Amino acid sequence: MAKGYLSILTAVIIWAGWMVATRFAVNEAVAPLDLALLRYGVPAVCLAPWWLQCGLLPKQTPLWALIMMMGWGAPFVIFMAMAMETAPVAHVAALVPSMMPLIAAGMSFALFGERFGVSEKTGFALIATGALLVIAPMIIRGESDALGNIGLLLICASGWACFSVAFRRSGLTPPQAAGLICLYSTVAVLALLSRTGSSLSDMDWSVIAFHSIAQGLLSGAVATIAFGFSIQKLGAAKASSFSALVPGLAAVIGYLWLREEPSLTDIMALGTASLGVAFANRAFEPLRA
Repeated sequence: MAKGYLSILTAVIIWAGWMVATRFAVNEAVAPLDLALLRYGVPAVCLAPWWLQCGLLPKQTPLWALIMMMGWGAPFVIFMAMAMETAPVAHVAALVPSMMPLIAAGMSFALFGERFGVSEKTGFALIATGALLVIAPMIIRGESDALGNIGLLLICASGWACFSVAFRRSGLTPPQAAGLICLYSTVAVLALLSRTGSSLSDMDWSVIAFHSIAQGLLSGAVATIAFGFSIQKLGAAKASSFSALVPGLAAVIGYLWLREEPSLTDIMALGTASLGVAFANRAFEPLRA
């Protein structure tokens, strides 16, 4: 049990730090495609034993599931980097990891008729409220550019939700699924870079090394394996409930690292969204039992 809790806390800290590292990369003028190459190229190599084991087109995995899982691939990081050129970490934290379970639930209901209990419905309502606390002030102030970034972040949340819904029906282990998505994404990014060109050769080696570790090794490989291990030790429900820590932790790291101070409305949105994620993952049901 202790190893399971240590594993899920490791994954949560890496996920939260990854958002801040992405914002830092954008501030350092790392291009979205270059960032995507580091994010997926490194874990594609690290997770090679797993995707070689299951094959490039696993027989047990429907083609539609592989296509849906690509929502967490290259488009996810590219759109995140584009949005975070101006979007603060607090907005990203309140929308992407929080809206993912709400969108995934909508997909599961529409595609597979999945039903949800009172705890999940309460969580979905709180998540939606947290998102409105971020979006409503922008609408009132008429900030069209900021709303465009919000649209990109919601697309990212939808892509992550596609992966979540499809992974449950893929028959793959977490390292196998992550390895395949990283491999496909690397090929796609390299194809795009062959047309647009890359600026990695102009960067200092220390910058490339830092983002290779933060984006690729930690987020792409270590967090994926740690999350899969925590599910084995704690169970899916208990392990998933810890994702409620991601929004608030990301905002704290963003403040300590980048000095991005969230507004009072942002803090309310983060708290509401985090509570919603906890309810959606039934985090309080073991306490009630």
